[in-house]
Amino acid sequence: MVKKYDYALVSGGFDPVHVGHLRMFKDAAILATKVVILLNNDEWLTKKKGKPFMNENQRKEILNEFRSIHEVIIQKSSEKSSSKAIKKFVEKNSKAKICYCNGGDRSNIKNILESNICKELNVSLEFGVGGDEKIESSSNLTKNYLGNVENRPWGNYHIIAKNTGYQIKEIIVLQNSKLSLQKHKSRSEFWQIVSGKSKITIDKKEYYLKEKEHIYIPKNTIHRIENIGKEELIFIEIQLGKDLKEDDIIRLEDDYGRI
Repeated sequence: MVKKYDYALVSGGFDPVHVGHLRMFKDAAILATKVVILLNNDEWLTKKKGKPFMNENQRKEILNEFRSIHEVIIQKSSEKSSSKAIKKFVEKNSKAKICYCNGGDRSNIKNILESNICKELNVSLEFGVGGDEKIESSSNLTKNYLGNVENRPWGNYHIIAKNTGYQIKEIIVLQNSKLSLQKHKSRSEFWQIVSGKSKITIDKKEYYLKEKEHIYIPKNTIHRIENIGKEELIFIEIQLGKDLKEDDIIRLEDDYGRI
């Protein structure tokens, strides 16, 4: 199938990514051979909503895992418009056919701050990419704490946000405690350490992570996390996959008799 464009540019904060974003990426991949994300930096998000939910490098790493995305570029400018990032990309790819994608909440060209630079550089504007209506809001999701704390023998967790294709948890592991050695058939996971010290096993390798460090666990990969510090271990878990049911756990070892 011949694509209409060489590149489809999609800009945004994606903090966190949600199902509306996923649909936009998929539609953009139908339009163009390669989908490029112009990711708003942390300073941009700080101006918009006080502070980022996840920092720019974490967001970039997660977005890079989506198969419909070719490249993620963190914008250097923190201006409201993505015009500078568009101009820089076009200058590097001057012979390519390029479009700039707009979702259902950006249907009026008068409200698109990037429209002038797109017109100047012959970048086509595409509308309704991902659907004609806005599906979700990242800002609303970060305020949407979904439920009660779920207690476990090793500590507890609660769900921060969930939607089709992803779920985000805050997990607390008590001192001298560890989760079961396990794997998942249907999901991959991204762990961001918030506080404390951890020992993480992935297949036969061991990693020692602390505050501000993170790691990615592909699906069907054996893994475990253990609190090796003198305080509670707190981390954020982002689950990605079609089936995010709690029972998608294959336990291989467990200190609490749950095999």
